[in-house]
Amino acid sequence: MLYRICRAILYGWLRLCYGFEVSGAEHLPEKGPVIVVSNHTNLIDPIVVGCSLRQRQVCFMAKEELFRIPLLGGLVRRLGAFPVKRGKGDRGAFRAALGILSADQVLGMFPEGTRHKDGKIHPLRPGAALLAVESGAMILPMVITGTERLKIFRFPRIKAYVGPAFKLAGDNSKKELIRTGTEEIYRHLIALEKKAEIATEKWAKSL
Repeated sequence: MLYRICRAILYGWLRLCYGFEVSGAEHLPEKGPVIVVSNHTNLIDPIVVGCSLRQRQVCFMAKEELFRIPLLGGLVRRLGAFPVKRGKGDRGAFRAALGILSADQVLGMFPEGTRHKDGKIHPLRPGAALLAVESGAMILPMVITGTERLKIFRFPRIKAYVGPAFKLAGDNSKKELIRTGTEEIYRHLIALEKKAEIATEKWAKSL
């Protein structure tokens, strides 16, 4: 209930201040484990992902420092987030992520590993592919545009592009499947990035 209330409020905020739109939200599978993979340029990107996929709740890894802040830590946890230690292998976070997927829920990830302000897709870390191989989850690619230009008193148009869900499959070894799976996720994100660029150009010309 709290998640749905917060999402409704934040969705209205995005629509009012940033003309927020979503393309392809219907690609989210109605049930079963799903890993949402998205580019990452701004701290509000988890909000954009959650508001883009209003059919289901999206759970995120969040840096452990957030959970130490009074009140905020409890709120973030109640909204389905769980802590991860940045810059090192965190087996606890990995097990928590697998637990979410084993419960047929939706996990949100930013496989670039950090924010990039240039709005481009950067090489991915293998965590999303590893989780997909271990859990058999579907992967849902998403590209967010506009948040890289977001600043105080600056209100860029924000849009999310969601691609078809897919599943990693193959007869290779686990290590090789993770490698090729990471490359496949990257290709899907690049394709969405190009789609977003074309749509943005058409929108700009229509003004």
